[in-house]
Amino acid sequence: MPALACCVDAAVPPPSHAFTGDRSLPAPDPFSGKFGLTTVQILRVVKKLEQVGMLDCFQLLHFHIGSQIPSTALLADGVSEAAQIYCELVRLGAHMKVIDIGGGLGIDYDGSKSSDSEISVSYGIEEYAMAVVRAIRYVCDRRSVTHPVICSESGRAIVSHHSVLIFEAVSASACDVAPSMSAFALQYFIEGLTEEARADYRNLWAAAIRGEYEACLTYAEKLKQRCVDQFKEGYLGIEQLATVDGLCDLVSKAIGAFDPVLTYNVNLSVFTSIPDFWGIGQLFPIVPIHRLDQWPAVRAVLSDLTCDSDGKINKFIGGESSLPLHELECNGSGGRYYLGMFLGGAYEEALGGVHNLFGGPRVVRVSQSDGPYSFAVTRAVPGLSCAEVLRVMQYEPELMFETLKHRAEECGEVDEDGMVNSALATSLARSFHNMPYLAVASSCCLTAINNHGLYYCGEDDYDIVADSGAAGKAEQWSYCSA
Repeated sequence: MPALACCVDAAVPPPSHAFTGDRSLPAPDPFSGKFGLTTVQILRVVKKLEQVGMLDCFQLLHFHIGSQIPSTALLADGVSEAAQIYCELVRLGAHMKVIDIGGGLGIDYDGSKSSDSEISVSYGIEEYAMAVVRAIRYVCDRRSVTHPVICSESGRAIVSHHSVLIFEAVSASACDVAPSMSAFALQYFIEGLTEEARADYRNLWAAAIRGEYEACLTYAEKLKQRCVDQFKEGYLGIEQLATVDGLCDLVSKAIGAFDPVLTYNVNLSVFTSIPDFWGIGQLFPIVPIHRLDQWPAVRAVLSDLTCDSDGKINKFIGGESSLPLHELECNGSGGRYYLGMFLGGAYEEALGGVHNLFGGPRVVRVSQSDGPYSFAVTRAVPGLSCAEVLRVMQYEPELMFETLKHRAEECGEVDEDGMVNSALATSLARSFHNMPYLAVASSCCLTAINNHGLYYCGEDDYDIVADSGAAGKAEQWSYCSA
């Protein structure tokens, strides 16, 4: 006879899949969860099994109250309810053997180990196991029921450490520098303002003389807004508006209220690689992964490559609206500055799509080894190429390529043999074969080194290998040991 199981609904108000909500909000209907049967439905199942002579096959009870339970008290409350239902099923004649608590083991995303944090938990795996076992044992002992086999399937805790997302900051916005202005030019600028704006300027000047810093900020903001209004009406030029912006920044800097936050442009898509941040506000630890012997000198938010205004990260662990980072080299662009996002696990990979036609990033598989650095790169594959992304969206990249070549020929871009310029054709082909992300041009992709027959692929791009057919997607890196 087959063994049967049923999943029951939680009477304990469950936390969401990614607990980020306001704890002061009213609790949801305790019996409106998405998982399992209500008590009425459970009794109906028991009666049906009894009628067909299969009640002895009913052996497993499944129960799930969430995947990020903040405290063991809430966990024990839910598990105690499940244990009571388990014992009731035994009383009704079911041959119960297993109770599956579903999960609930949370992740300490911010390192606080506090149940007061929305992205942390106040316990570890041992406390979690102890709370579950104690709750079930207490109920079963009171009801004189044999202790069941206990199963847990805490997916979040299992997969959160599964992967690390590494991405590069390719450029940064520069701090604005207020343009210099002579006394004569300043007087000319002031005379071009409205009477209300001139009054704000005089009030700003007087407050600065008196040392009233809060008033300085207030009058500076008023002056800026009035000048913006004049600019919209066409009475001020862009140079005058820039002067006002610089003046307001100068005032803020002088009184210690100026805290410049840069924008670091990063080589990824938030929607593809960190969809939970965009969708439900889930925060993940994001830190630089090199230059760790240097003190971060700037603060910045992160902006992705997409043309979507939501493609930015401006909320970080600890309630911060910016991230302490190092200054980029090469005058703010192309300094090979890498950051890592941790605890994303397999969920982010599975949720990510092709928003704005950005596919997933390259994937490198790293395993433990006996080498000097205790790890080995066993596989590396690129993400979707532009052609593959287009194919996912039901386009035909081969036809598009031929159409572009034909248009190039019509525009006169042909060589002396009457064919489309070979360099142009190669460039077009590479555009389809490359990934949608930014890549640094390289002279070498795959370098074989005499390392016991192993192959090492450097950090340079390896699209040329893929285009030449020298290796399949899954074999572009044979093996790299460290």
